[in-house]
Amino acid sequence: MITNTIVELNKIFKNLNKDYFDSKLVEPVILIQTKTKKNTLGTCSVNPIWEKKDDEKDKRYEITLSGNHLNRTLEEIVITLLHEMVHLYCSLNNIQDTSNNHVYHNKNFKKEAEDHGLIIEKGQTVGWSYSTPNEKTKELIKSYKIDNKAFDYWRNVSNFETPKKKSVAYKYQCECGIQLRLTKRANLICGECKKPFEEE
Repeated sequence: MITNTIVELNKIFKNLNKDYFDSKLVEPVILIQTKTKKNTLGTCSVNPIWEKKDDEKDKRYEITLSGNHLNRTLEEIVITLLHEMVHLYCSLNNIQDTSNNHVYHNKNFKKEAEDHGLIIEKGQTVGWSYSTPNEKTKELIKSYKIDNKAFDYWRNVSNFETPKKKSVAYKYQCECGIQLRLTKRANLICGECKKPFEEE
């Protein structure tokens, strides 16, 4: 299942790395992330955060794709991966591509992304971030012969949400006109008219 997804993402990474980065990107650890901000499609660590146990010089960056958004088209998933690969390229080449805690994508990101197969549009809060493929990238994706079945599963977070209980309010009124709302039924006497409240 998801193991196949990660295997396929690694194959796609290698193809994009060869076609757009002359195979110079260090292979990252690619993961499917289950807990991301609501609209986050993917992330790339700004530093290498994985180390090999017996070789401290072997350090890897991490690229994650949101499991919540694997129900999109295959092309859209590949574009998210390529977007994160551009961030990896910028990190490896000391290019400042974001600000505001890595949320706002600046013109450096736009330039590098467009040099590496993407069309970039600006969003109000995220900057030059919205990514679509150019024609060359569309053709490359078709040529990769990606296993579509590797992307059959996605994480439906709505299945984890506890349904909200409907709040019930009971209305009471006494003879003198005082009204109350309670979440539970009760037998009440009005302090003003000394008459019992009646449930409406």
